[in-house]
Amino acid sequence: MKKIIISALAMLVAVCAMAQSVNVTEGKKLYDAERYDKALPYLIKAVAEGDVDSKARLATMIFTMQVPMYSMDRDQAMRMLDEAVEAGSVFALERKGFCTLNMGNDTKEDKQKGLDLLIEASEKGSADASFNLFKVYRDGIKTYSDGEVCVAQDEAKSLEYITKAAEQNGLEGAAYVGWFILEGTHGFDKNAEEGADYILKAWDFDNRIFAGNCLEPGRALVKYLEANGKATTAAPIKALLKKYHPTEY
Repeated sequence: MKKIIISALAMLVAVCAMAQSVNVTEGKKLYDAERYDKALPYLIKAVAEGDVDSKARLATMIFTMQVPMYSMDRDQAMRMLDEAVEAGSVFALERKGFCTLNMGNDTKEDKQKGLDLLIEASEKGSADASFNLFKVYRDGIKTYSDGEVCVAQDEAKSLEYITKAAEQNGLEGAAYVGWFILEGTHGFDKNAEEGADYILKAWDFDNRIFAGNCLEPGRALVKYLEANGKATTAAPIKALLKKYHPTEY
């Protein structure tokens, strides 16, 4: 496979062309930081302002029971996601797929429905959906109750989707593809310096999301930095990875 060229995550740091309200901006920031109780009042106000992605965030928090004090139930949360999807939110489509696949009914039919929604979101440009599909095909999906295989492991498809996530300027996609380049695995030409640079840019863009979702690239980056006299740069990365993965790092 030819090595893909990632444009230094330029799109990740691009400023949104449309102005957003404080409620939308703060709600998203706190949601991404998993500070759901703090995000709640901002998201409620942002939904009242008509922001459909905020509606998807609020619905996801309710569906995954992150705000148990809120009175809505999961059916109502799913209706909110449907409304946001109908309004054109690709983020809502990805969130609906994620919730249906991972926390919906434990049936092969629901797992397939969630998978189909993620595929649709990926096709519409969602790097998050592509990253989730990478994990689905890397690990496979089974029902919890009886272990029925719903989605078989497929290395080729997992590689297709993580490459797509990188091309869609996703943080996680860039980190994992950077890891493959650093190590020279999964069909990528080995270039340790270039691979480490991609991973480090992903870390710089959002430390928390990187630490939560990119353990393997993070460990490889720390090892590379320490081996090349950059222990000071490696230290905060290592510390946050240990915080998010205390039993794995």
